[in-house]
Amino acid sequence: MFSKQNKTKLNGELNGELNGELNTKQKKVFNYIKMNPGTNASQLSVILKIPFSTIEKMVSVLLKKELIERRGSKKTGGYWKV
Repeated sequence: MFSKQNKTKLNGELNGELNGELNTKQKKVFNYIKMNPGTNASQLSVILKIPFSTIEKMVSVLLKKELIERRGSKKTGGYWKV
């Protein structure tokens, strides 16, 4: 069961996503990539202390919104701000 605070947070994140805005964690990932071009998902996960699967989802959103792009191979590539 969700507490009122958790419901409000969840609704805020969903509404932000539906309105085309980034949520707090997505902004954190985007800003890190902007300041550290070439960072890959594994590095983001360790540095930002966010689970790798969550990083993958956030990066996917940022790629769809064309805020970042992937450069390089699957193993050695990273993300850059567009």
